[in-house]
Amino acid sequence: MIKARKSGSPLRSLPYLSWLRTDRFYRVLIFIGSISVISWLFPIGDQFEYRYDLNEITQDAIIAPFNFPVLKNAETLESEREAARLSVPYLFRRDPQITTAQLNGIVDLFTRVRRIRRAENQLTQNRQRAYRYRYDERYEEIQQAVERDSTEVLDLRSNFALRFPLDLNAPHWNSFFIGETPEGRIINYSRLQRELERIIRDILAEGVLDLPKSQLGEAPIALASEGVEEEIDLQFLVDLDEAWAKAKTRLQAQYPVEAATEISVASDLLIYFIRPNLIYDDETTQRRQEAAVGKVPISKGFVLKNERIVDGNTRVTPEILEKLNSLAAAKSQAIASAGGFQLWLPKIGMVAITIILLLFFYTWLYIYRNSWFQQNRVLLLTNLLIVFILAIASLFHHRFELSEYLIPFTVVAMMFTILFDARTSIIATVSLALMMGFLVGNKVDFALVNLLAGSVAIYAVRQLRRRRQIFTAIIYIVLAYAVGITTVEFLKWTNLTTLGIHLMYASINGLLSPIMVYGLIGILEVIFGMTTNLTLLELSDFNHPLLRRLSREANGTFSHSIIVGNLAEAAANTIGANSLLCRVGAYYHDIGKLARPEYFIENQFRMENPHDTIAPHLSAKVVISHVREGLRLAREYGLPQAVVDFIPMHHGTARVEYFYQKALSEDGGPDRVREDTFRYGGPKPNTRETGILMLCEAIEAATKSISKPTLPRIRQMVNTIIEMRMIDGQLDDCPLTLEEINRIRGDAATGTGIIGVLKGIYHVRLPYPTTEKKPAEEEVTEIKELPKAAVFEGTPTE
Repeated sequence: MIKARKSGSPLRSLPYLSWLRTDRFYRVLIFIGSISVISWLFPIGDQFEYRYDLNEITQDAIIAPFNFPVLKNAETLESEREAARLSVPYLFRRDPQITTAQLNGIVDLFTRVRRIRRAENQLTQNRQRAYRYRYDERYEEIQQAVERDSTEVLDLRSNFALRFPLDLNAPHWNSFFIGETPEGRIINYSRLQRELERIIRDILAEGVLDLPKSQLGEAPIALASEGVEEEIDLQFLVDLDEAWAKAKTRLQAQYPVEAATEISVASDLLIYFIRPNLIYDDETTQRRQEAAVGKVPISKGFVLKNERIVDGNTRVTPEILEKLNSLAAAKSQAIASAGGFQLWLPKIGMVAITIILLLFFYTWLYIYRNSWFQQNRVLLLTNLLIVFILAIASLFHHRFELSEYLIPFTVVAMMFTILFDARTSIIATVSLALMMGFLVGNKVDFALVNLLAGSVAIYAVRQLRRRRQIFTAIIYIVLAYAVGITTVEFLKWTNLTTLGIHLMYASINGLLSPIMVYGLIGILEVIFGMTTNLTLLELSDFNHPLLRRLSREANGTFSHSIIVGNLAEAAANTIGANSLLCRVGAYYHDIGKLARPEYFIENQFRMENPHDTIAPHLSAKVVISHVREGLRLAREYGLPQAVVDFIPMHHGTARVEYFYQKALSEDGGPDRVREDTFRYGGPKPNTRETGILMLCEAIEAATKSISKPTLPRIRQMVNTIIEMRMIDGQLDDCPLTLEEINRIRGDAATGTGIIGVLKGIYHVRLPYPTTEKKPAEEEVTEIKELPKAAVFEGTPTE
């Protein structure tokens, strides 16, 4: 019997392929990718062993391990190379063909002008004859000659305009073509041609540069002509503007002022025909300059093996710093030349440092913020922030060679605080500060300054309640940089000028960093689906369309939500949870009641309760449906997921106790009532904030049922609700500890927690004096205390 072959690739059955599709694989991939990118950003090849700054104190004596040259510092070397480059003369080559071509052009121009003049004269004569013989039989023949002459003049002028693109519409050119000035003086073409040829020949013989003198500066000039090259002083040469000015001066010396037509025509022709004949040889000049720069030595001395470079506990002078930098460069070159395993040692070290510092952050995240660690998008975001700031640091410090104090380190510190929390930000700041110290050249002082500035930035935005706090952080950051930089630079005996430059760069950094944070936060919120305090602040505004609608259509629910928000915020503050998220979540947790507000008792003012006329299971269905309707409205109004979670989780899988007990009494016992139809669909609270809201919401509803509320009765009701929520398992998925629940419960003496707020809500008032007895219908009847079984949504309020 032949068995049928199973479809699909056999590779799918391999166990490691299924692991590749798990979240753990993507977390490992993110970790490896971050290590690779960060390690690549580190300056591989730099020798941290000899990294000192000017005026820094050495720790130990440094002895030369081998012979090496002392390299010039970058400024000195660049200055000498620039001097060598400027010492090479700019090479210009004389082009004799330009002189010949321009003089031939003058001859051609005057030849054409004479033809035009003869044609103009012939045309004038024929027109006069046509007028004289206008009644004669020869008129037709003469008129045809006029037309031929007119066509010839037009053709000659058109060809002239094409050959010589001059402004021929000017009045002096019309007189020039006719050969007579407006004053009636005959223009001498031959003399004008001779003067122009002489002036052009003389100017081009002196030489006209094809570069303006302003571009050449004081650089030496070399002139190559007929195979002979010689240096010449720039003052003996002219550029094009100077050549035109000199030619016009010589022209005016040959003609009186009255010869305005000749001077105007000749000026136009000089500008047209005088062209540069000394052509700059850019290729040869640059080749010679590069050769001269290449001959500049990069070293200025030599250190022998075993020679003492510097003693321990000695201040680093500029001479010592040059030797140390030279030793670091020589050692890096020696390792690179040797190859083999030694070449990989620095790279292995950088990878190891990156792994250690990232694991420090990851370990804290795994232990104390495991819910975030399990989310790949959060893990990707944290790594992108780390790589982002390190990439900027590498770009600023190694590519553009800018001051390290321009690196916007505090941007990431503030973004971690706003996106996550202050504790996570502190750990990330410590890891990043150490990475940054290694990145800029093993500078512990720079790491300490960043750690101080980052910590102060975290403090400035740790409890973000107003957008202006981001910009107030500018003052904190600038002051932190000022204190940190001044302290470390004083230890290094840095002069005041250098200190001032560092402080200036740090101030620019402190000014721009909060602005960058303000712009980036909105982008990251959208991309990664994060909800920051800035978004929560916008949602807490009572002018939000959903809250305005709640206050109009379900005013009782709106008031209930505000009181629950106050309770949740106070409770969150006692354990360090996100109090703003608790308050905003409370504002929106019951928005589903907008669908049927009249079915909830807080919205029933002097009206019949509709639950009195329907079956208990239908009442429970209506009450439970407010969760589904709330989720629908949340999607419709675009509420963030962090706020949406409060809608189903504030009830969890609790039972609608009042209607369940009513069903039991009406239907004859638990065997005839399905309990699951009276329970919410969940899920149960899975964060501290949603757990807090569940307790506060139930406590607020239950305390309203206490007749003559006193502090012992309130305390007993709070304890009862918390106990029964825990017994029912509603807090099983919530990370709240017993100690935190106890602090959430609060204390009336200190005014903290839930009891502290309820004490203020139900404080005793003195009765107002009155002489009139209240009408019977306005007397407030006491609400008897509910039994324990009614604690779970025990009244028709839910």
